[in-house]
Amino acid sequence: MISVLTLTYKRKEFLEEAIYSFLNQNNLESSDEMVIINDNKDAEYHFDHPNIKIINLKERFESISSKIEWGYKQCKCDYIYRLDDDDLLAPWGIENTKKDILNNPNYDIYRSEKVYFFVNNILKGTNGSVNNGNVYTKKYLDRIKFTDQSGDEDVYITFENYGKIYESKLKPTMIYRWGMSTYHISVIKKKNNKELYDYIDSRYFHQDGKLILNPHFKNDYYKIIESID
Repeated sequence: MISVLTLTYKRKEFLEEAIYSFLNQNNLESSDEMVIINDNKDAEYHFDHPNIKIINLKERFESISSKIEWGYKQCKCDYIYRLDDDDLLAPWGIENTKKDILNNPNYDIYRSEKVYFFVNNILKGTNGSVNNGNVYTKKYLDRIKFTDQSGDEDVYITFENYGKIYESKLKPTMIYRWGMSTYHISVIKKKNNKELYDYIDSRYFHQDGKLILNPHFKNDYYKIIESID
């Protein structure tokens, strides 16, 4: 029922944690999937699991928007949960999303009011953001004219296309992580997509070649968020 769409680029260790959060969802069903789009041409990710689909590409997308547009079309489900590779699903994330969809039909977008907000893997509480575990219907995404942008593309997709939004009354579905010595596109002020990509490539080392992923958590995030529920 739910496709978790995760875009990744040169963040293998964070991606492994994101995958682990998906695999540890309450009541995960065979119809649920995680679709990972990797466009680092020098790295080839592999992980064998029936609910995980990894697409390794040899050509870089021109923008984050174009990567999202291509990526959601590779998903089999009608509901697309966007999870960045440095963020995590709460253990009830998919379960609560399904409850919202089934109990509140005919919306274009489903999202939580807040996320669990971590800075350098330390919980700071809950906080509202642009991406609060946003879930889009395929029909809604199909009617959007995607712009060629990297940064604020989530604002455009979520709020600037007249989508009918349902804001969940249930617990947050996503753990949003900031810091952690990695890049965050929203604060990299570059003139165009090429400058942004060149900046990332020049500053962040990444292991290349054929890489077998080992999904795991470095911290017990689920125990930590229980402290504020």
